[in-house]
Formats: sequence, C-alpha cells, structure tokens
Amino acid sequence: MTQAAPATKLVVVHPDRRAQRSLQRLVGATLCPVEVVAELETATVDVNTIVVIDAELARATPEICQRPARAWIAVPGEGLAPADPAVVSALVGAGWDHVIAHPMPLLAEELLATAQKLVRKQCFGLDKYMAWGAEVRGFTLEDALERDAVVGILAGEVARVGLPDRIASLVSVIADELLANALFVAPRDDAGVRFRTTEARDRSRALADRDVVTLRWATDGRYLAIEVRDRWGSLDPRIVRARLSASKSATGEGGMGLPLAYACANQLVINLAPEAMTEVIALLDIRYKPTELARGASFHVFVGAPGCGLESQPLVEPNANRQRL
Repeated sequence: MTQAAPATKLVVVHPDRRAQRSLQRLVGATLCPVEVVAELETATVDVNTIVVIDAELARATPEICQRPARAWIAVPGEGLAPADPAVVSALVGAGWDHVIAHPMPLLAEELLATAQKLVRKQCFGLDKYMAWGAEVRGFTLEDALERDAVVGILAGEVARVGLPDRIASLVSVIADELLANALFVAPRDDAGVRFRTTEARDRSRALADRDVVTLRWATDGRYLAIEVRDRWGSLDPRIVRARLSASKSATGEGGMGLPLAYACANQLVINLAPEAMTEVIALLDIRYKPTELARGASFHVFVGAPGCGLESQPLVEPNANRQRL
C-alpha cells in the first residue's frame, strides 16, 4: 500500500468573527481541512499549510512570511473594504508572495483561484482566472520586431469586443512592457549576465528555441487577462518585489517594465519554473470603474522547483486559438 502524501491544510487568521466565517466558506471550497483562529500564535502551521491572514495583522509582523508553510496569503481586513495601498506595498516589499488588495466579491474569486493553484500545484495558464467558455487567443513571436505588431493587433481585438478605449490603452502598455521584458531582459548567459538588455529594440532578431515568446489573452466579461511567457525562467522574485514596493532605492536588472505593468493592472501574477519558464499574467477587472476598485493592485508569485510538474505545461497548447504574424 502506498502512503498518501500529507494533506494540505488551510488556516484562516482573522480577529473578526464575521470575516472568519466568510473566509472559511471561501477557502472551504478547496475541500481541504480549514482551521480558523483569531491569533496566529494559536494556529498549527507547517510546510503543508496555506495561511490566509488579515493584512493588518500581517503588516504588524511581516517577517512571519519566512516561517515554514506552503504559502502565506494576506487579505483585506474587513472583506468589504480594499486593502490600504501602503499595506500592500509594505507586504510586497517585505517578501510576501501573495497579497490581495481587493474586497468582496473580487476577494472571493482571487482567493479561491490562488488557493486552488497552491493546493493542486497547477499554476501556469490564464485559464485559471477565466470563466468556462472564454475564448483564448494568442500569438507566437518569430522575430523581436513583431512586438509592436502584436501590441497593435491586441489593442484592436480588445476594442472589437466592445471594451472602452481606456482598457485598450492599458492593455497596450501592459502587453508592450511584458513582451519587452521577455524579449530583452529574460535571456541570460551561462554566467548569469542578461546579455540582451542593451540590444537595440528596433533591430530584427529571429526567435527560436529558448528565445520563443508567446502572448495569450482572454476576457470573460469579468476580467481581461494578458499572459506572456518566455522559456528562460530567469526572473528573480526578490528583485521584482523590491521594484514593485514603495522602496525608492530598489536596484537590479529589469528596468521599469514590470512596475509599469503592475501599475496598470488590478492583479499581477508571476508563475516561475526556474531555468525553464517565466509566465506573467496581468488581469484587468472590466466590471467596475477605476474609482470603485482598490487603489493598489494584488500581487502573486508562484514558484515551482524543477520536477514538481509546474514547468511541464507546454509553451504552445495545441488547442489554443493561436496566430502567427
């Protein structure tokens, strides 16, 4: 008889009883055991535990995210109000991989998707955030110069589905920055040098093997998702968190591409299989006016060690509606 792997447990840490009940119902949909406590000290946390904790409690002791656990997820304190942008920024800067900025009902959608990705260890793909039936369209770039063409076609397709110019403009900025990051920042030589960062952006360069970059997008009437993948898996989450946080002194490679995409999105998700694949997904909520959403964006990093199955998802899915330029 084979011994089953230890089951994942979720722990909800929140001082408010009503918020405890709401969060328990949300993460209970994973069908994993759920423990609810008012204080972290009374919780049982180990490497198979996913902790969902009030963002204000997390900010009081931000270093707790370094304690052994499957993941630490910070959520808005009251559930009906967004997280303070300063709290989001502080937690991201302190090393948190999962910080949710938005209140209900967005909180419910985002928390369940995050928890299920962690429980199932199936992280890649924008489909995790789309309702069933959403059409996924994509592009495979064969030359670095095709970046502008892809951005232009994408903006046109977004406009044709009836979304306002504001959304098309944000999509253009996000897609352009994510593609530039994949084309010019991701490649790295054996010494770890990012040898294409100084390369002219207006020069033709054929893309093959590890240099292949893909972009996919979809909308389901709730979100519009943009996904960009490269085969280098060289993104450093520590540098990304430093750049996205309030720290003005953050340094390192990568320029302002990801911070700009993050500023334009409502949620930024990084899926990383080291040395194999980096996938960045930016989500825009298209149901609400900007003033009705949190002033800060949610942030997530999922990292899978080689061999865990996270990197096994094919770069080009055979059934995707994929275009070549």
